[in-house]
Amino acid sequence: MVQISQTEEDIKISIELNRLVTRKPDVVLLPQYLKFNNPPIFFERHLTQEIDEMASFCRIFKNEARIVLVKKEKGVWPEMFQKLDKEALMKKRLEIADLIVERNKQRDQQAMERYDNKRRAEISKEIKRETEMKDRVKQFQDNARREALVVDVRKETSTKTISPPTNASYQQQPTPPVAAAARLSTPLMRPPMSAVRGSGRISVSFTTEHKRVTPKRESQTDIQMAFAAAGKATDPSMKSPMDTLDE
Repeated sequence: MVQISQTEEDIKISIELNRLVTRKPDVVLLPQYLKFNNPPIFFERHLTQEIDEMASFCRIFKNEARIVLVKKEKGVWPEMFQKLDKEALMKKRLEIADLIVERNKQRDQQAMERYDNKRRAEISKEIKRETEMKDRVKQFQDNARREALVVDVRKETSTKTISPPTNASYQQQPTPPVAAAARLSTPLMRPPMSAVRGSGRISVSFTTEHKRVTPKRESQTDIQMAFAAAGKATDPSMKSPMDTLDE
């Protein structure tokens, strides 16, 4: 079911949808042509006057599709659609098909141009950013080099302003780097060598007999007691085995 109404500014067309729209319908709006194709629904009309195809639109709702055609010239149209026979309709369809192909080519070309312009803008932005970064690095290097030169000049001027010693007899001679290093290093001093002792024979003689008295151990008392228990006389002149061992 299709409902059509018009005002001085636009034409409203309401197409009833008997089922849920699962895919995007094919809608074509040209200055004098209208097509709505969503199988099994097909609606096609040739307009008697021109419309603003850019301002016109189509909206899909749950149970209907609403098409609003904005007129180029305000006013009520006596006849909204052309009445064509079969041959004229086929001829018009061929013309519209060629026009649609040409419009699609132009639309694709415009899309490519927009993409190219966007890409060029991004590239230009990246180049500008890299150029600014290089300029900042160069400026930083120039400032560092300039500061280093200023420091060197200050050092030279400070060394020139220092006055020499007032004592005329003291004249500081420039010391070569080798002599300065030798003076600062610690000298190596070797101890004097003693005279070499000659060969010979040494004779040693002892005047008295060397004898060391060892205190009696506690273990020796047990040996003497065992020796007396064996029935032997304890002669003080006799020596026990430990005495001989100590000697």
